[in-house]
Amino acid sequence: MGDGFWGAVCWMGAAPCPAGAGGSRRGQGWLWPGLCSPLCRDERCRVPHSSVSMGVLSCMKYLMFIFNVLVFAGGTCLAGVGVWVAVDPAGFQDIVAAKPVLSVGAYLLLAVGIALSLLGFLGCCGALRRSRPLLLVFFILVSLVFITQLIGAVLFLVHWKQIQPELFLSELRSNYRGDEGPEVFSTAWNTLMVTFSCCGVLGPEDFGNGSLFQELHTGMPWPQACCTRDGLLQAGELLGWEQCQERSPGYIHEQGCFSTFGRTLQKYISVPGTCSLAVLGIEIFAMFFAFCLYYNFD
Repeated sequence: MGDGFWGAVCWMGAAPCPAGAGGSRRGQGWLWPGLCSPLCRDERCRVPHSSVSMGVLSCMKYLMFIFNVLVFAGGTCLAGVGVWVAVDPAGFQDIVAAKPVLSVGAYLLLAVGIALSLLGFLGCCGALRRSRPLLLVFFILVSLVFITQLIGAVLFLVHWKQIQPELFLSELRSNYRGDEGPEVFSTAWNTLMVTFSCCGVLGPEDFGNGSLFQELHTGMPWPQACCTRDGLLQAGELLGWEQCQERSPGYIHEQGCFSTFGRTLQKYISVPGTCSLAVLGIEIFAMFFAFCLYYNFD
């Protein structure tokens, strides 16, 4: 058959180039400089080295390696902190209000750290060993993370204005058990109120008649987490519990957490926004490098 036929078959990846396909560039599997199929791995049918210079390819490989070393190191550090907090949380009790919240945070750090370490390991090995399967797995995983983050950001931007305080208020009145509540819901609310110097969802009245807190603590108008403290977080001493119960100015947090948290979020929205854009940009470059290396490695 003609040289053009074997060149077309080779380019489509249907079969390797036969030895007698002729001496022309088309007969050797070249339809055009730089357009040989990556599926064809015969000596006569290969991606020309001129399509991506060896210097650029080497630069991308080592950039990919350095990036994934940083990812692996960061993931290992997070996993280490997670193990430390889970095994010996005593040193963190002054920072986090209660142990259940501490345990959840520890295992979350551990999971994220292991995932990042695995991702960095795949990227490093794929770049150094010139392994196409590892690069493909790395590309797929980073793509899934990227798509998940993108969907989450779009959903947040679309629905964040629809969040109403009444949703949180009903949950608070039905499930909050007080300062000594052992479950995660109560300890999380205690941490939130102490950290942001707020009280309830809309204000101290949220703990009034009809709430679970009022049923469990008859005679207490609101929890001590709503009172001003002489120090940071849960470890600080109350300035005055009696004055707080009398709602004396300066001894109780009058603002609800919904408005307080909203103002804080608006004030510092540029920080998480910038970090999110930076992470998305890094993921795009990681996918681009992985794709280029996968395409050009034999």
